[in-house]
Amino acid sequence: MRFTVIGHASLYIETDGPEGEGTGPTILIDPWLFGSCYWRSWWHFAPQDELKPEWLAPDYLYLTHHHFDHFHYPSMRKIDKGTEVLVSKFGVDVMGGEVRSLGFDKVTELPHGEITELAPGVRVASYQYGFDDTAFVVADGDEVVADLNDCKIRGRALDQVAYDFGHPTFMFKTHSWAQSYPIGYEAEDPADLTLLTRQTYIDDFVAAARQLQPHYAVPFANMVAFLHPESRWVNPNLISPVEVAEAFAGAPGVEHTELTILSPGDSWSASEGFALTGHAWFADPEAALAARLEEHRDALEACAEEEAGVTLSWEAFSAYLGAFLHDLPPLVPRYLLSRPVVFEVPSSPEPYWVVDFVHRRVTKAVEPPEDRASLIQINEAVLADAIDKKILHFTHGGMRIHVKLRPGGASGDLAFWGVLMVWEIGYLPMHKLLRPRFVAALWRRRREAYDALAGLRGPGTPLERLAGGFASTEP
Repeated sequence: MRFTVIGHASLYIETDGPEGEGTGPTILIDPWLFGSCYWRSWWHFAPQDELKPEWLAPDYLYLTHHHFDHFHYPSMRKIDKGTEVLVSKFGVDVMGGEVRSLGFDKVTELPHGEITELAPGVRVASYQYGFDDTAFVVADGDEVVADLNDCKIRGRALDQVAYDFGHPTFMFKTHSWAQSYPIGYEAEDPADLTLLTRQTYIDDFVAAARQLQPHYAVPFANMVAFLHPESRWVNPNLISPVEVAEAFAGAPGVEHTELTILSPGDSWSASEGFALTGHAWFADPEAALAARLEEHRDALEACAEEEAGVTLSWEAFSAYLGAFLHDLPPLVPRYLLSRPVVFEVPSSPEPYWVVDFVHRRVTKAVEPPEDRASLIQINEAVLADAIDKKILHFTHGGMRIHVKLRPGGASGDLAFWGVLMVWEIGYLPMHKLLRPRFVAALWRRRREAYDALAGLRGPGTPLERLAGGFASTEP
C-alpha cells in the first residue's frame, strides 16, 4: 500500500493487489483539489501543486460526506467519468443523486459497516455517524488506513471499526473548527459559549486514538486558510497540528501510537516508509496566510464585485423557511425550538426576518423580538445563494457569518442549525423515514443508536448532554 496526502482532506491511495506489484485499484478520497469553497471563504493553507493525471483518473473515488471541502463540484467535474464513485448508503439518498447529476454513471452505495472487497486482498468499509458523515477504512493485506476525517464516530460505533479491521496502521482525523460556534458568536451570557472549546477538539482526537490504538495518528482535514474578509477572523482561532501533537505527547493511553504531522505532497508506503516534502507550513502560519492571500487576491476581488448589491428577496426567504417550518415534527418546536431565530437583512426596511417555530410562521419586523434565541448576520449574496441551492445550513460552516446570542440562546440556535441540516438533506418530513431503506440503515447503526439513547440520560438540556457525552466537537 502507498498513500499520498493531496491537501486538506484529499487522500490518494494505491493498493498493492494480489500479485504484490502495485497492481491493485487506486482510491481517491474527498477531492477538493484546487480553488476555494464556501463562497470564497475556504482556501488551501498550502499552495496546491499541479494536479497529477492519476489523481483525476482513479479506479475508485470515495466521498465521506457532502460538504464542499470534501465533495467539491469543480474538482469532481475534472475527474474521469469512468471512475466508480463510492458513497455511503444512508437512510435517505444524501449523495448518490448528486454524484450522478455530475455525469458519473458508476455509483455504488456502501451499507454501513459492510466490508466490500474491491480486489483480492483489498477491502473497504464505510461507517456512518450522525446524519450525513462517515469514516472510511481501506485495508490492503495487513496495512489498514482508517480515515475518520470529520466524522465524530466514537463509542460502540468506533469499536466496530477495530473489531472489523483490528488496530489500524494509520488513523486520519480532524482536529479543529469546521463550524462557526462558538468562535463566530458573541453572547450576552458567556456561559452560552462554553459547549465547545479548543480542548474539546484535542480531547476528541486523543480519545479516538486511545480507542483505536493505531500505529500512527495523523491530524487531518483542517489545513485551511480563511481568506475572505468576512471569515479571516477564523485564522487566529485555528488549532494547529503542532498544538495537537503537544497535547498528545503527554496523554495517557496512547503510548504505542506515534503522532505524525503530514503536509500536502507527503506520502508513505509499506515498503519504503515516509517520503516527506519537508514543508512545515504551521511553523510560520502568518507568512503562509499572507502568501495565500496574495496568491488569490484577484479571485477575492472578483468575488466582491459579483456579490456587490445582491439582495435577498422576502418571497424566497419566507417560502423556503416556511416550507421548513411546515415539515417540522409536532414536538420539535416545543422541546428544541421554543424561541425564534432572527436573520438580519440590511437591504429591507424591516430588516429583522423572524423564524417563529412555535407558531410556524416567518415574519418581518423593524426591531428583533426580545424572546429570540439568536440574531444571525450573513452576507445577503451568500444567504440568497444558499437558499436558492437549498444549502442554508452550509453557511454555518462557511464561516462568513456572525451570530449574537440572547441569554440561554445557544441550545435553541444550535438546534435550529441541526434540524435545518436534517431537513435539507432529506430526513424531513417524517414520512420519508417510513421506508425499508431507512429502517435497514437504522438497524445496521444500532450500536450508535444505543450510545445516543444512553447519552440522553443525566442533567442539563438534551444538547448539553449530547455535547458532554461525546467529549464533543460539532453539535
